[in-house]
Amino acid sequence: MVSLKFSPTYESANVKVFENPSDPKNSITYFVAIIAFTIFVMMLAKRSEKVLRIVMYSVLFLSSLYVFYPFFGFASVIPSILTLYFLLKKPNKLTMNISAFILACGVTAMFGISLEPFPVLILLVILAIYDFIAVYSTKHMIDLAENIIKLKLPLLFMIPARERPLILGVGDVVIPNILTVSAQTFLKSQTIFNIKIPALTTLIGGTIGLAVLMVVSERFKSPHAGLPFINTGAILGYFLGRSIG
Repeated sequence: MVSLKFSPTYESANVKVFENPSDPKNSITYFVAIIAFTIFVMMLAKRSEKVLRIVMYSVLFLSSLYVFYPFFGFASVIPSILTLYFLLKKPNKLTMNISAFILACGVTAMFGISLEPFPVLILLVILAIYDFIAVYSTKHMIDLAENIIKLKLPLLFMIPARERPLILGVGDVVIPNILTVSAQTFLKSQTIFNIKIPALTTLIGGTIGLAVLMVVSERFKSPHAGLPFINTGAILGYFLGRSIG
């Protein structure tokens, strides 16, 4: 919902990731970038944790500048520095969750206004398959999450649960909701409370997928891939919305 509110501001500031939002190759570019970054982080983690920490916080600072820029212009350096300060000096669950939430909303809005629904659907399918393999087969996503926790980076959400907190990657929130923002931005549809029906049903579908993931995680005490659950819910919700809206 917050990303939907953010997206007009990002459009006005012309903060977009891709020039041609209808090009399916954008999805492949995004996926390749994720793979390359993951390999880079995993290799660096084995060589120098200190260097990895510097690199990741530098990337975080630059990302914050882009996220805050549509709202504060060149003054976005101030909230970006404050975000970095609190993460370095007070790295607790609250500061990490708040920082992750702000970044997730901004990144979701940026990509949502940069990609039409069709390329996003391709991206969701590809990343759901990749996440399944990365968690259950190669298991490198589990290693990546452990490094992120160790470095106390705002790339994970800590969701309270009955026995132990559910750790949800920022990507598990960003990726499916790119489709929500994309549907709101590019589709012509009836609205409910100023939200286009396909965008609303995509959001609801993703939320249902997240609920199923939480139930599965509580029942089976082992790491689970989030995107197969959440993306499937978002995609089904999207097509339901297209059929009725």
